[in-house]
Amino acid sequence: MNKIIDINQYRQNNKKDSKKMLFLSIIIGLSIGLILWKYFVENIANYDVKIPQSLNIKFNDKQPVGMTTAQVAIEFENFDDKPILLYIYTTWCGVCSKNFEVFNEISREFQNTDLKVMALAIDRNLEVQKLTNYLNNFGDVYFQPNYLLFKDGFIEFLLKKNIKYSGHIPFTVLISRNGEVITKYTGVKNKNYLRNRIIKELYPH
Repeated sequence: MNKIIDINQYRQNNKKDSKKMLFLSIIIGLSIGLILWKYFVENIANYDVKIPQSLNIKFNDKQPVGMTTAQVAIEFENFDDKPILLYIYTTWCGVCSKNFEVFNEISREFQNTDLKVMALAIDRNLEVQKLTNYLNNFGDVYFQPNYLLFKDGFIEFLLKKNIKYSGHIPFTVLISRNGEVITKYTGVKNKNYLRNRIIKELYPH
């Protein structure tokens, strides 16, 4: 006896199979994309350049410097024609503490290059000793510790530099020699994500 095929049921089954295949294709595509991103963008130091050996200057014995927005602006002017790495954090932020090693190591590695590093703690009413104690928890510090005395005009200053800052921390922004924002992000990124962008700016092909 020949089996009678229900055309409607057959079409429905085909639609279900097609949806399953489409879903699987999307999942596989996303997985491959994520792997490629991690390999080629974040996890690989893929620029074959010789970075000048770091001076390994430590700043543990340097007193943190309180800065106004106007003083930060002057520092930016002093860094004219140099790439700038600006890092904004607080002493009470757990994510900032997790990200400290990445920023500190970047500061150390590029200490003998044109990269200018500015780290700003933006705690409200921050005391010098509190910032010093916080930094000493991490061992050797390879950047000058600074803190913002008050936030008046700070967001406006960043906007003038085309830096859109939402107020979340930690906040990292890399600015080119020409004053253009190369990359900015909130939270933690893999070290080589930032490192590769710095190298590309310092040593363009």
